Amino acid sequence: MTHTTLKKWGNSLGLRIPKTILAENKLQEGTLFIVHSKDGRIILEPQRRKVREGWAEAANQAHANGDDKTMMDFPNEFDQEEWTW
Repeated sequence: MTHTTLKKWGNSLGLRIPKTILAENKLQEGTLFIVHSKDGRIILEPQRRKVREGWAEAANQAHANGDDKTMMDFPNEFDQEEWTW
């Protein structure tokens, strides 16, 4: 069990989450949380992204931007000096 204290943060109050709890739950700065209360308790739940969430949209956007082209003519030292065509 770990203790922490509410502290003033601008016009709000904030909690610092101890490093051990962050590590144990694989949390990092920027993690989104769902916050709710039940039976007098405040419950913080990390909003976990699903594996590959957003990949399809990103691929479609890359295609729309023309950023999905392959680099077929990419010269390198091996091709120029070692490879026999």
